[in-house]
Amino acid sequence: MIRKGIHPSAVVDHLGFVLIPESTIIEPLAVVFVGERGRLHLGEMNTIYPGATIRIDQGWMETGREVSFGSGCHIYEPRAGLTIGDHSMIGGGVLICGVNHGYAIRGVPMREQPFEAAPIVIGHDVWIGMGAIILPGVTLGDGSIVGAGAVVTSDVPSGAVVSGVPARLAKIRK
Repeated sequence: MIRKGIHPSAVVDHLGFVLIPESTIIEPLAVVFVGERGRLHLGEMNTIYPGATIRIDQGWMETGREVSFGSGCHIYEPRAGLTIGDHSMIGGGVLICGVNHGYAIRGVPMREQPFEAAPIVIGHDVWIGMGAIILPGVTLGDGSIVGAGAVVTSDVPSGAVVSGVPARLAKIRK
């Protein structure tokens, strides 16, 4: 799959469904992997910056128009789904993780327990600052901002600015 918008050093490897529009740019050393039970639908004019990774062995991800994925950000296993709205910006080093290991059964190694997955929804015009972490089950409302280094464990309302570990409301945008 070599075409104009995909840099020759980028890796796009898929066994499942992948839709990458001609207007989307995948820059050097970015990696996209979609397993046979995975699905990826990138919107028009998305940009995946150098060193960013998207890994969907199983599950799905869909983005809107003009979404950017900063250098070194990681989208990891959105098994219950990941939706990202139009004009959203994912900063460098951000981790969006859609799955956790189970741990409820003592005496059974966590690696062998059923995984826990929950959908992640990122609204339109959302800005996720560098190094932030978004965990399973989180919804980021339209126009919200996640501060650099924040760990988001619960929903963020539209227009809210959150920061810290765990992320807490800092203010509401006017």
